[in-house]
Amino acid sequence: MSAPLSEVLSTLADDLVTGLDADACAISSVIGEVLIIVAERMPDGMTMQQGHGYLVSEFPQTAEVLRTREPRALTLDDADLDPAEASILEEYEFGALLMLPLELNGVVWGLIEVYRRERRPFTGAEIKRARGLSRVT
Repeated sequence: MSAPLSEVLSTLADDLVTGLDADACAISSVIGEVLIIVAERMPDGMTMQQGHGYLVSEFPQTAEVLRTREPRALTLDDADLDPAEASILEEYEFGALLMLPLELNGVVWGLIEVYRRERRPFTGAEIKRARGLSRVT
């Protein structure tokens, strides 16, 4: 018998935080144009779940990750950082973000976001590791 999806995603969030020397992870399901957080690993006493979804169209760099199925790493120091993405990083006091599509059965099912407090960019090797860890079958 396989584990429930919620348990698999919670374990994935833990593995990504640990494996990428990160501080937090949020995994969202894409329902139409809305992202709904379904699993997260956050520092003690913190949550990104606010009882509502995020519109993909309001976050162009997120939309690009979902459309192209390619990861995107960014920091608050990036000149091309979208203001909407920057506002989320600033609100939760993170300096770096790695976004990856979460695919199930060849379809983009959701979005994985891995966060660091410091503005240290995620490296190519870390992105490759994240892709490996995030393969859900």
